[in-house]
Amino acid sequence: MSTPPVAAPGRSLSKSIIVGLVLGVVFLSSVLIYKELFMAFAATVAAFGAWELSTALRLKGWYVPRVPIVVGSTLIMPATFYGGPTLQWLFALVIVAALILWRTVHLLWERRQAPSQAMRQTLGDFSAAAFLVAYVPLMTSFTILLLRREDGAQWVLTLVITVSMIDTFGYLVGRTFGKTKLAPGVSPKKTWEGLLGSITAGTIAAVACTHFFFGSPWWLGLLLAGVLLLSAVFGDLAESLIKRDLGVKDMGSILPGHGGVMDRLDSVLPSALVTYLFTVLFFAV
Repeated sequence: MSTPPVAAPGRSLSKSIIVGLVLGVVFLSSVLIYKELFMAFAATVAAFGAWELSTALRLKGWYVPRVPIVVGSTLIMPATFYGGPTLQWLFALVIVAALILWRTVHLLWERRQAPSQAMRQTLGDFSAAAFLVAYVPLMTSFTILLLRREDGAQWVLTLVITVSMIDTFGYLVGRTFGKTKLAPGVSPKKTWEGLLGSITAGTIAAVACTHFFFGSPWWLGLLLAGVLLLSAVFGDLAESLIKRDLGVKDMGSILPGHGGVMDRLDSVLPSALVTYLFTVLFFAV
């Protein structure tokens, strides 16, 4: 969903721009034309993201069944759209239970490990399954809760525009002027200069969106900018830490010039939850 129009070093700039424009057109069309289209778009994105992360986790020996996580990541979106928070959380629990059951049956069928080793493997896989469900489909489904509002399209636009500005200008400013490392132990390319670019662009975007879409005072847009900056930077650094621990540069290669779907979702996922909570606190209907 977040699509900076520039390519990272080693990637094709032209491909990055083309893919970014295509994703932008698909996203805008799904939000502005028909809400169910965005539901399908979010379901597709979550399914691909879940497949990528479950595949990457196997590099470290964590086995999360890919078929049920893809099916669950797809179904939780319409469940949330039509059933609200109740079905959202119910389906999240059902997905975790299905993953655990699937993995348990698989381990019992194999019976190739010593009991103690099998127990450690099982607990690790169960933890990985719960993490994946919470991180990808559940976080993505908060965009659907936003969409359910009467002004839902505007809120989804506010979320994606603000986070995209944070990502894009953080990258541009950091690449052009960045000298002071922000967190070299986690993401060596992140700089304080890039963070300043993110703060400036994100603040302008959030204040502008909340003013023109909802007629909100400037200080409310400033508050939204602050919480989205925290969530977006946290999501970016968390994704970098996950990739570093897994020993991968990108989560996938399905998006030429960008990497995988998860490489574009890192900032959006926690920000979707934060934006939803913000609307509950300040824009209750």
